[in-house]
Amino acid sequence: MMKRVLVTLVFVCAMAMSFAQSDIQTEETPVKITDKSWADRGFDFFIAGGMLFGSPFNANYYNGSKLNENNFEFILNNQYWYEEWQRTVSEYYPHISMSDRIYVKDPDDMDWNLRYKLSMMVSLGARYKLGNGWAVALSYSFSRLTTSTRVLLSSNAVTGNMYTQPVVAMVGKENRSMIDLTASYLFSRVSPVVKPFVELGVQFNYAKVKSFEATLLDKDGHAVGNSYSLRNVYDNQGYYPGAQTSDIIFGGPGFGFSGAAGLKIVCGKYVSIDPTFYCYFGRLGVYQGKNVSGENKFSFNYGAQLRVVMNDYFFSSRK
Repeated sequence: MMKRVLVTLVFVCAMAMSFAQSDIQTEETPVKITDKSWADRGFDFFIAGGMLFGSPFNANYYNGSKLNENNFEFILNNQYWYEEWQRTVSEYYPHISMSDRIYVKDPDDMDWNLRYKLSMMVSLGARYKLGNGWAVALSYSFSRLTTSTRVLLSSNAVTGNMYTQPVVAMVGKENRSMIDLTASYLFSRVSPVVKPFVELGVQFNYAKVKSFEATLLDKDGHAVGNSYSLRNVYDNQGYYPGAQTSDIIFGGPGFGFSGAAGLKIVCGKYVSIDPTFYCYFGRLGVYQGKNVSGENKFSFNYGAQLRVVMNDYFFSSRK
């Protein structure tokens, strides 16, 4: 049995070598591409992973201020939730009774220094190389951003000692999609292996508030009681027992300008590894002061990616 397998393998290898030699002899237009080079025309396809640093301007949407459409007063102004808050607060802060009023001392005195946590970003894209280092590309990127803050509550029983004030933690999560249409230039003559490149283009983005919740913390900083959504998904009527939720989207489309710079590290005819710095300057559908006079400004966001690029050998230039 083993001898038959060996004979079969030898026969297959011999036939493959025969066909390969025949192709080499009859090929009239060989591909002018060598190891450690990159075709000047045709398609590239890439997948990338990395990190995104979101702008603090957009993170302040989640600080709980009444200047934002989703804010902490949404809970305090609801009679059903407010009663639940009173019971939970009086349980974990015994010096505050059910008859004491709970409130935010100064609703406008919120933390306006919120920042997004470091977020993962994944991308898919395709690039068509026009020749002489120039190319156009279309890519899609997705990231989920998270930010959090804490708010001190006051009551009639609190005389100003911050260690006796109830603390509320608020956490916001946001889904962000980006579509970039770019033009790029590859400095292909710098090195046969390491080739710098730059990209510039326009961006269309879509930001959506995935969740925004508030939770009471005890004196040790542990979450207690229920978590309450700060998104009014009750057709702007507020929560009441038996209320039906609606699929209300907080966020929306935006636009801007994007850029990237990096190094194409050529690993052969087909594959390169591209460490890339990525940034965009744009307007998002999530921003502070949305329901008042707040201006939706352009904000700067940036990150770093590692792209794995596959050269489509079939569409590569032939001479």
